[in-house]
Amino acid sequence: MINIHFRLLVTSMSNPIREDASLLLQLFGIMMGDLEFRKAWRWVFEELDINNYDNFKTKYPLKSEENRMVRTFTGYMELLATLVNKGLISEDLIFDLWGSLTWEKLEALVYGIRKDMGMPRYLENYEILAKKYKYWAKKNPPKV
Repeated sequence: MINIHFRLLVTSMSNPIREDASLLLQLFGIMMGDLEFRKAWRWVFEELDINNYDNFKTKYPLKSEENRMVRTFTGYMELLATLVNKGLISEDLIFDLWGSLTWEKLEALVYGIRKDMGMPRYLENYEILAKKYKYWAKKNPPKV
């Protein structure tokens, strides 16, 4: 698990600006234009029901389509999280739209993949952003 410094967890609470919306719409257009990502998005949200990495590896070995879909989905989430964590797009906009980006469903799988690959920083921006969401959610209760 990544040791995240407190300063990384403090959300910026700045209001999104037009450039944030423009970048988000461009990125969303790229994501939705990628048939592999759309398929992965649907599968992760609708069908993925394993949150134990050993079970995941057994059921969906490395070269399986399902394993590839998890990597496709998390790859895009890492891209989005990197942009947010570097201050290039408003986290408020992302959190208000997508919440924690499905981190809870994928957390155990990401940790297992990191270990297997020997890459402790794999998808770290995705994890950092998801952890920041908890602080944002406390300050931003549901609107309805």
